[in-house]
Formats: sequence, C-alpha cells, structure tokens
Amino acid sequence: MPQIAAFDDVKAQRKERQVPTGTAWRTSFIDPEENNPASAQAFLVEGTPGRVIKSHYHDHDQYQVIVMGDGVLGKHQLQVNAVHFSRRHTPYGPIVFGEKHMGFLTLRAHKDGGAQYLDDPEKMAKLKSVENRKPWQATELPKFEPVREGAALHAFGEISDDEGLASFSMSVAPNAKALAPDPADSNGQYLIVVRGSLHYEGREYRALSVAFIKPQEGRFELVAGAEGLDVLALHFPRAIAAATAAPQATKGAPGTRVWQCMLCAFVYDEAKGMPDEGIAPGTPWEEVPETWFCPDCSASKSDFQMALVE
Repeated sequence: MPQIAAFDDVKAQRKERQVPTGTAWRTSFIDPEENNPASAQAFLVEGTPGRVIKSHYHDHDQYQVIVMGDGVLGKHQLQVNAVHFSRRHTPYGPIVFGEKHMGFLTLRAHKDGGAQYLDDPEKMAKLKSVENRKPWQATELPKFEPVREGAALHAFGEISDDEGLASFSMSVAPNAKALAPDPADSNGQYLIVVRGSLHYEGREYRALSVAFIKPQEGRFELVAGAEGLDVLALHFPRAIAAATAAPQATKGAPGTRVWQCMLCAFVYDEAKGMPDEGIAPGTPWEEVPETWFCPDCSASKSDFQMALVE
C-alpha cells in the first residue's frame, strides 16, 4: 500500500537545531521501518540564509527537490522545483542556502546512515576504497504546463538511465484523473505534489505532499482537486550500472584533452572550457587557475586525472 503524507500531517515533528552557519530544521515525511534497511526515507531540510552543508556523499541513491527559496549546490544555482539526483557514493556540494529561507526534500528508496563528509579523512578513504563505484549526478528543472482537460506528461532529459532511473513532471487538469508512470521497472517511485491537490482514499492532499509507491504496487491514480495538480514522479534505479574503467592518460594535444574528477566524475573538456567561469574554450588544463574547484563536489585540481578520449 502506498505511503503518503502531507506537510500538515508531519509539521508537528519539525525539529530545530543550531549549526555553525545558521539555524536548521528537519521534518520527516516518511520514516524507514526500524528493522528494514530496504525501506523508504523522505524528509524536508530547511535552513536560514547562508547556512552551509559541506561537501559529502551517501551510501544510497537519492533525490533532492527544492521546494522553497534558493541556493547553490557546488557551483550550480538552485531554485524551486529543481531536482537533483546523486548516485550512491557520489560526492556533491557544498550546499549554500541563498538569500531566502531554502528548503529541499531528500528522498531515498533505502534507509541511509547519513552524510559522510569529504573533510573527514576516514570517510574520504572509505570513498576511494569502494569497488565498482560509478559516480554520477545531475540537476534538472521540470516542465509543467496549464491543462484544461486530461493531463500532460514530460520526461526529464538528464535524470534517466537503463537501470530504471527516470523522472517525470505531470500536470493534471482540475478534477481530472490520470495514471502516474508505471514504477514496475524501478526500485520505487516518489510522487511529490508541488501545486494544487491530490484526492486519495477520501481525503485531499495539498502541496506539499509526498507519496512512495513500491514497484509491485502498480500505477498510482492521480485524482486532481479543483485547482488541478502538478506532480513530480521520481523513479529509483534497480541497481547501479556496471562500473566504467578508470580514466586513462592520453597524449592528446592541449585544447583536445578532457580531465575527470576522480571523486564525482565531473569532466573538464579543454575544447569547451568553462566560459561562465571565465575559462575560455581551448584553455589547457595547465592554465586553469589552481584556485579553481570542481563545480559538483568542490574537489581541487589535484583530484582530476586526464581521461581517455574515445
């Protein structure tokens, strides 16, 4: 049976704590079962402007959905409805909360032991010792569109793979019904009500509401309220894909080489440069400033290796 909760159901559990860079709150929507690590976990993280969550990684795949405010993840701007997916053992961050009070959902199909920070030598050593690790992450904005009847479905272009990972945005017309994407080929599906409301088993779940559907539970029927419904459907991959070979050195001439972060797999392509950061196309790796750091996980240049170009 699907697990579902609205913010009004769980807001009394909102916990506040002081952190070195501000005030933090955490509100649990779906708690994992006590003796079942293979159970869903969903919670809301909030922070005051300027709060910083240091670069870290987790042992399980996870989604993060920005539901209020703004901020930065690594060097990537975050805004409301932005979706970030990080594969297990993929470092990301730091997360810097913007000028507005920011909040994001953290969503997992499995219970996780918590953040493992890169400034902890033991956690860094553990990360580098993981076999068959295939780090990867992406951030993407969904597309919602007004609909007067029926529903409109859009698949994300980046957050998908051949192992069941898939992400969708759906808009359902007022008082209309539609089936959510089938979770059967995944490791579980989250439905996030970001606008309007959803009717389920005799009650109305308004935004912000979270539901988790197991693969065998079939397609969830979305019944929109009088304002219509915008919902995210986020599928977890069944299993991590086979590991790729480690980057290998190549003798390509400057301007044609690529360099890969050994922690999170971000790639710097000399031919493309990074114009948004003042690094012109064709800039050799040797001329990239030593103060430059990985946009996804904040690793230094020393954590990059030249990668084989196929």
